[in-house]
Amino acid sequence: METPWTRRQFLAGVGIAATAIQTFDALDPSRVFAGEETKGLFELKQVAEGVYAGIAAFQYKVNCNAAVIVNEDGVIVVDSHSKPSAARSLLKEIRGITNKPIRKLINTHFHWDHWQGNEVYAAAFPDTEIITSHITRDNMIRPGAGVGGISYIEKQIQEIVPQEIEKLKEDLRKATSPEAKANIESNLQQAEAYLKELKELKPTLPTASFGNSITLYEKGREIRLLYLGRAHTSGDVFIYLPQEKVLITGDSVIDWMPFLNDSYPEEWIQTLNEVEKLDFTHMIVGHGEVAPKDHLKFFRGYLTDLIAAVKKAAAEGATLEEMKKAVADQLAPQYEKPMSKYPRGQYRERIDGNIEMVYNKVIKKAELPDREKRQRAAYLGDPSGTTC
Repeated sequence: METPWTRRQFLAGVGIAATAIQTFDALDPSRVFAGEETKGLFELKQVAEGVYAGIAAFQYKVNCNAAVIVNEDGVIVVDSHSKPSAARSLLKEIRGITNKPIRKLINTHFHWDHWQGNEVYAAAFPDTEIITSHITRDNMIRPGAGVGGISYIEKQIQEIVPQEIEKLKEDLRKATSPEAKANIESNLQQAEAYLKELKELKPTLPTASFGNSITLYEKGREIRLLYLGRAHTSGDVFIYLPQEKVLITGDSVIDWMPFLNDSYPEEWIQTLNEVEKLDFTHMIVGHGEVAPKDHLKFFRGYLTDLIAAVKKAAAEGATLEEMKKAVADQLAPQYEKPMSKYPRGQYRERIDGNIEMVYNKVIKKAELPDREKRQRAAYLGDPSGTTC
């Protein structure tokens, strides 16, 4: 078992990223999240025998969903959320259904809201194995990989969360209604508590990683960990339980608008085509409720239609700003309502950013950096660096 590093120890070794992308959505600070911190952070919902979805409550400071797989001699947990307190909250819920130890923790990708609670499981169960893909583990330690990993923790501490706190304080001063003030105060408390946790974080990396796939046999239960190609990030892991016909997707499939900043939009569609070939009936998605397999087609359809609409607008000579309005309105009849079911990640909050990301990543088609070509080639066995 690796010993968790303190944040400062690790940063001394890997350096701090020069730049990072802001990930906190531009939300109305007076809206929806007040008081959530006093409620249970997760609700465990049984999906199959011994398989549970840990559905995250909607908070101003977001957490991902988790999956909990109870086996004969221990438990496997998928993803550890944005902070240690959230991981402890889920662990408390797990203790309500079993006293078995956590044997394995799987990180689906490197984003901040999916792995920053790893230390809780490492401390509570020193023999716990933490598993992810080779690429995701590398993203966790590589400065500037995106909106996650070691360097992004420091970015949050030094810039992102303090700026967010100052904006909330400014919004609080401007608020006029008692309800708005109460909501902003609650959100401010969450942001301040989150910053405190970040400063005390002990980043805990995966202890094992794999290339394309690995199969776990847990005394009668088969669990396949799959890397099927780039999607939401460069190293997304899917967890497939063939007997139970359950798929755990991380953020490669979610039940609200996707975040595209670290994504590969056209390859994401290809990866989902591969996912669709698996025989499953239910998905534990990264955010939102448990979904049927049909949701995969809907989610992929959004990405497909988004890319097609941006390509068409670009071919017709539209500017990016013109695209944002035209494409958003064009896709709204089919996608706005089903992509706006929750307080967070709603269609109108994210569509402009999604259009801009597709414009940058598909239309402008920036060349893949040589370093990333080499990274992928090394992990996937292509010495030319051209494997997609």
